[in-house]
Amino acid sequence: MNKVVYDCVDPSYYTKSLNPKDYGMDVLPFYIPGSKDDTTLVFESRFESGNLRRAIQIYENEYNLILKPDYFTRGHTQWYYFSVANTRKDKEYRFNIINMMKPDSLYNCGMKPLIYSDAHARYKKIGWHRDGYDICYYQNNMKRRNAGYYYTLTFTIKFKHDHDTVYLAHCFPYTYSDLNQYLRSIEEDPIKKNKFRRRPLCQTIAGNNCDCLVITNFQNDIDASKEKKGIAITARVHPGETQASFVMEHIIDFLIGPSVEAKLLRDNFIIKIVPMLNPDGVLNGNYRCALSGVDLNRSWIDPSKKLHPTIFSTKLMLKKMKEERDLILYCDIHGHSRKKNIFMYGCQGKDTKRKELIFPMLYRNNCDFFSIKDSSFNIQKDKESTARVNIWRELNILNCYTLEISFCGPDFGKFEYLHFNYDMFREMAVTFCHSILDMTDPDQAKVNKIMEEIEQNILKASDPNKKDDANKMPSNQDDQDSDFSNEEENGKDN
Repeated sequence: MNKVVYDCVDPSYYTKSLNPKDYGMDVLPFYIPGSKDDTTLVFESRFESGNLRRAIQIYENEYNLILKPDYFTRGHTQWYYFSVANTRKDKEYRFNIINMMKPDSLYNCGMKPLIYSDAHARYKKIGWHRDGYDICYYQNNMKRRNAGYYYTLTFTIKFKHDHDTVYLAHCFPYTYSDLNQYLRSIEEDPIKKNKFRRRPLCQTIAGNNCDCLVITNFQNDIDASKEKKGIAITARVHPGETQASFVMEHIIDFLIGPSVEAKLLRDNFIIKIVPMLNPDGVLNGNYRCALSGVDLNRSWIDPSKKLHPTIFSTKLMLKKMKEERDLILYCDIHGHSRKKNIFMYGCQGKDTKRKELIFPMLYRNNCDFFSIKDSSFNIQKDKESTARVNIWRELNILNCYTLEISFCGPDFGKFEYLHFNYDMFREMAVTFCHSILDMTDPDQAKVNKIMEEIEQNILKASDPNKKDDANKMPSNQDDQDSDFSNEEENGKDN
């Protein structure tokens, strides 16, 4: 058939003579079924964070899909978010996303697409959930402009309702509007609003606010506040790594919550949070880059106030924090597309006691799906310009980490073979905060126990006849980037 049934840029020849107001719409779909017997799916992605470029009907119930690359780049096609309407119950539909970039994917390790059915939500109270079968990710025969080939993600879905609207996504969507709605809700809460302050850190290239939250006990006197140590947490520098926003939201909920642990953190620390470092990319459905066409997590060495305003302002904020108080922890939250579990990347210095391992190993003890084995503390030359490495070098912060969260789920423990979900995101956040308390507890019993374990494992590592137990120590592998691929940008692999 090879019939174009959706394009987010080109005008539609199906509806060019129609008036949207006759259909009660501001904008018409690209395709409108000609009759009740027309079972062609009606695609749409012209909404926040959507990124489907084109849909081509190749058979009655099979469609080839092309994703938009990140703006002002030729690649970074991995995130997808679009909707289909005019569905038929119990009919199989095949979707082939044909311009993927990565050489491998967790879709070949059991990962499934996420779907949201309007009818299922209305009648069954079921929201986003995993679905699909006959899932495969493979290299196709389409050559890329510079080198190599594209990859195809293919899957089949059987919809459960007639004439439903169903959304499909790579991960749970979390938009810039979602963030603003959440921040407004806690600002309007009479109790929570007194535990944090919200202010615009800067404006993005497109003029959107990048917000910063300050969480502490504002009732402390000035002298007590000066003695407080600092913690900084950022997220969503890569727009398609939406799981980072869910974990960040739960971290904020915990820190402004009523628990004794949260009060201890507010009493003893000033915590600054930038929940979304790349609002423009999120709004426009990018996977990795900002509207400047660059990966902001490769811009930390010398960020431009004009081209990388959120990184420029966040780095300035971190420098001021370091000047004013002891900044004991900085963590940047990401998603990972090739590994399972959650894990950390850190920076190994010259300290033979490996104190940079303390916080991740405390986190391992608190969280059922944290993998210390997948963590890495090597510093590769091509990661010098990332937040973790640059802030560690310039500000001399021992506990400087990237927290990586798989797009899929754990590969060990009681949650093995499951996808991460909202409850697991909450557990990641709560145990992250508990680990901060464990690390800074005046008693230091848990820290001392970890130090003993580190010392024992260092001795084991020096003995070729002994092997580490599973999940005891990080591997010696290099930091694998969450978007390592053969994508070419600015003349080099990213």
